Amino acid sequence: MSFLQTNRFQPAAELVAEAVAKGVPGAVLLIVHQGKVVLRQCWGYAGLRPEKRPMTCETLFDLASLTKPIATGSALALLLEARQLTLDDPVERFLPEFSQRPGITIRHLVTHCAGIPAGGAYANRYVTLPEIVGEIVRSRKAAGVGEKFIYSDYSAIALGAVVEAIVGQRLDLFCRERVFLPWAMTETTYRPGVHLAPRCAATISGDDLPGRRGKVHDPTAAALEGAGCVSGNAGLFSTADDLGRFAQRMLEGGRGIYRPETVRLMTTPQSPLPGPEGQRGVLWDIGSAYAIRGALSEASYGHTGFTGTSIWLVPSSGTAIILLTNAVHIAESSTKVSVIPLRRAVSTMVAKMIG
Repeated sequence: MSFLQTNRFQPAAELVAEAVAKGVPGAVLLIVHQGKVVLRQCWGYAGLRPEKRPMTCETLFDLASLTKPIATGSALALLLEARQLTLDDPVERFLPEFSQRPGITIRHLVTHCAGIPAGGAYANRYVTLPEIVGEIVRSRKAAGVGEKFIYSDYSAIALGAVVEAIVGQRLDLFCRERVFLPWAMTETTYRPGVHLAPRCAATISGDDLPGRRGKVHDPTAAALEGAGCVSGNAGLFSTADDLGRFAQRMLEGGRGIYRPETVRLMTTPQSPLPGPEGQRGVLWDIGSAYAIRGALSEASYGHTGFTGTSIWLVPSSGTAIILLTNAVHIAESSTKVSVIPLRRAVSTMVAKMIG
């Protein structure tokens, strides 16, 4: 993937610069267009306290819920392509515990309409993947199966367990071997080690201390990592450059890993629900209430993360927008600045630039 810095997309960069000036600690914006990186800039700080640590374009971010499509969704796509599962397989085929929640299929989980809750309380706990699957099965019925969109970390965690049950390998190892390394995403990983942790943006609101860098923000993912497991809902760290490589391969129809029809399956509506609630692919968002596409094509897709991360892809123009911020690490004296309107504003600005 070649680089071509151009002023054409600078108005989008100016929006990010303004948000950092108003209180977002730091940000990296990378835009891919027609096979080239056309904008790659960073602003602000990777950490603010006890001393300011400058942001760089090589900073690693806690991707939070971008883990869902980029790790878990990518793994599921490999299994769909290999016909090791289908979207309409019952979950209990792979996780027998789900016989207590009959009628839930892989399709229900990937589109967040399985009727299970968003999640549970896992702060300051250690829990294994089998234990949390049991808690998911025993959780309250939040809605009827296939009746309502409920964005659910539990759904993604169960899907990660499905992947592990099929491949007999931990989710992070499977993704690294089968997706990340083949696509040259060498700095995309769960649990950054001692070599990568110093380059990680702060993931907490408190002090940016060396011992806290590279620690996942999501409490459920942290609880699983503490027990030696990884989570399908969060925990992945990456750089804008690695995500740019991922986006470019997706825009090329999955070159080197997937067939184009598999990418279309992943990134087009697969939900049984009508209307905006049904605008979900295989863990990718298309047009739900969480979508940040702004004025971009209705055939675009992407996802957001709680820590302040987002990725959005537009196949028709060969464009991808990767915006990474450490918004949870807000300045103590600052009014918190939401990155949600910023994401939509950047998408709309890019839509104007690409016509």
